[in-house]
Amino acid sequence: MPTVVLIAVLALTLSAARWQLDRAAYKSGLQQRIEAAASAPPVSLQSGVDGDPSLLAWFPVEATGRFDDGKVVFLDNRLRDGVPGYEVLTPLRLSGSDRVLLVNRGWVAAPRQRDRLPQVDTPVGEVRVRGLAFLPSERFMELRADTDDASRWQNWTLARARERWSLDLMPVAMLQSAAIEGEGAGLGRSDTLARNWPRPDAGIDKHRGYALQWFSFAGIGFIVWLLLSLRRDAHDAAPTDRDRSTR
Repeated sequence: MPTVVLIAVLALTLSAARWQLDRAAYKSGLQQRIEAAASAPPVSLQSGVDGDPSLLAWFPVEATGRFDDGKVVFLDNRLRDGVPGYEVLTPLRLSGSDRVLLVNRGWVAAPRQRDRLPQVDTPVGEVRVRGLAFLPSERFMELRADTDDASRWQNWTLARARERWSLDLMPVAMLQSAAIEGEGAGLGRSDTLARNWPRPDAGIDKHRGYALQWFSFAGIGFIVWLLLSLRRDAHDAAPTDRDRSTR
């Protein structure tokens, strides 16, 4: 019976460890692509996104258009160096087309009064924006999906933006990483949004750590089986009372 249990345990733990190593290998390739993308020339989004939008993630991109200052979202509870603040999202209507790009314009510290939003100006006129392409996460936990304030949200996805704004947004968004250029560039003098985005991490070490845990569980299972087997063999080899009486 212990051997059957050991086989089942090893099958489960080694299979899980192998899956985690496969994920680590996949994430390693993804991290290499992210590193290579950092030095690539900006990709223009004016003509849209062809193919799988995830392949464009973390590549430098640029777009020209006009910000819709009537649709601004503040993502709440975004900490930087322990300071609470907001990330400011605004749709950019691309010039020469009906495409709309969601742009995360940067981070701003929260006012002391929690019932107030920070004062952030939106560029007016045609501008050129540069940054990194990203796909807003669709997986998160929140206590409630709706809000009493249309401008303040805990999470903001492309699907939620399409529904709330009735806009046909592009399948990727942008993390703005540079000051704007164009007619609205004069706003740069009062633009205090922080754009030092954290370096993208594919999470390779996490999967390697999980794989190590599963290998450890397999090792523990083998050690327990070995100890039980040695104990059983010792018990079988020990003389019984009946053996002693026949001597």
